[in-house]
Amino acid sequence: MKVAVMRAELGEIKEKNLVEGDFNKVLKDVVVKALGLWDPQKSDLIIMKHRQEINVKLPISKEQYELYSQYNLRRKGDYATFEIPVYLISFENEWVDDSIFDSKVFVVAPYIDDYCTEKVEELAKSITTPEKEEKEEIEEE
Repeated sequence: MKVAVMRAELGEIKEKNLVEGDFNKVLKDVVVKALGLWDPQKSDLIIMKHRQEINVKLPISKEQYELYSQYNLRRKGDYATFEIPVYLISFENEWVDDSIFDSKVFVVAPYIDDYCTEKVEELAKSITTPEKEEKEEIEEE
């Protein structure tokens, strides 16, 4: 099985690989790599499983149907919708008010096709993109 592994920092993909192997073994190897990069004095180490919803405009090919049907495929209007498991491994983060901001993460997901990998990449970027402070937004208005 192919596994998509990405490292994102502050809204940018710094590393992206397709790894051939058992999903659980690849995931654990990435956790070990994150453990080496983690500074316990600076942040928490967080590993979280997430379900990423993917929407693909219909019609889809027979090959796409076979791939997507492994991930709770269903129809929503003009779209085929399914959910893929995505693991977020945050090794540099900080609390901001009552939420956490992840500045450096690894994201691990099964490789299904390039479209799905792009959606996971968008997730990795958005997770690590700092939100603009309210003061900056007020000044721009």
